[in-house]
Amino acid sequence: MSVYDQISSCCSRIEKADTKEDVLREVDKLDNYASYLNAEKAKRLHIYCDNIRKLNVDVKNETVNQAGFIRNLFI
Repeated sequence: MSVYDQISSCCSRIEKADTKEDVLREVDKLDNYASYLNAEKAKRLHIYCDNIRKLNVDVKNETVNQAGFIRNLFI
């Protein structure tokens, strides 16, 4: 499975997550994948991950939006 597939899978799990712990676990995985990306995409991925970490999991809509932004990095 490619890095992009792994990132997409993490985004899907973030969108489906019910708890803050589940979201944070996937965000940590995403941050680790940044080391496989070029500098610009890695920087943007880190920013989106930080945005998700700052969100309250109750703000599900915005968490899903951030996951979508991450996916759009690779389109």
